[in-house]
Amino acid sequence: MKLLKKLLEISQTAEQQKLVYGASDVGQTRPINEDFFNINREKNLYIVADGMGGHNAGDVASKKATQIADTYLTMDMLKDIRGDIRKIREAVIKSLIQAHDHVLQLAEKNPRLEGMGCTIVEALIFGNNLHLCHVGDARAYISNKNGITLLTKDHSYVMDLVQKGKLTMEEARVSPLKNKLHQAIGASKTVNPDYKHYSLQEGDRILLCSDGLWDMLSDHQIHTVLTQDKPVRKLCETLIKMANEAGGHDNITAIIIQHKEQEGAPPLPPQAPEEIISPDKTGEYSFVFKDPPIEKG
Repeated sequence: MKLLKKLLEISQTAEQQKLVYGASDVGQTRPINEDFFNINREKNLYIVADGMGGHNAGDVASKKATQIADTYLTMDMLKDIRGDIRKIREAVIKSLIQAHDHVLQLAEKNPRLEGMGCTIVEALIFGNNLHLCHVGDARAYISNKNGITLLTKDHSYVMDLVQKGKLTMEEARVSPLKNKLHQAIGASKTVNPDYKHYSLQEGDRILLCSDGLWDMLSDHQIHTVLTQDKPVRKLCETLIKMANEAGGHDNITAIIIQHKEQEGAPPLPPQAPEEIISPDKTGEYSFVFKDPPIEKG
């Protein structure tokens, strides 16, 4: 069995590894690993970013975007927004907009980094509430005794066709358009991060992953692994191994979080109405997709 190449070494006790674990692998065809992930236990913040292989310095983009998003959501900010759904929504969206801006600025200063970009998915957990934000086609799933549910909608042309009933999910997997995205961190002029929130129950397992995982495995295969009675470290390593055995056509990254229900935690507030989020509320960030399609490569 090929040894997993960890992108990030995380010091974890045996008990911690039962609840949260992340790993990354270069896969079978890529020369370098351009994915990056971050687990911040103190903040209950988890991020997976997928550097775009057809662009310059995808590894730089994914690392920088992850670091900026994590840095933006300070402990003081998280204490202030806890329990306020509007503030939480605004904060997580802005964290990815900040990441986008920093990646663009970095590329402007260094011609070798021009065109770099990444997709990203971010999960923030308050009590029994999961707050998700993403750009591109990095995904989040939830798995439990009732089945597996894809929580994010890819910002891709094939997903639009799936939503319109013109393609099935299986047809989308093999479509020649599958790598064409509407938006990505650093690779489009503006970004419109999607935000959703969900109630969590005891034993729910949340998977954040790059397309190197979900493109190689069916939802059924992923669910079968996630429902096994094993520590999440074993499940994470099993999924990556299976993706490699299925071809490993891209870098493969996964974070698995097993939720432990928090007694007395406040219930999930009503879903916040949709609104444009921009740093100064002036509409600086236009969320109309006017850019040409982004080819991931």
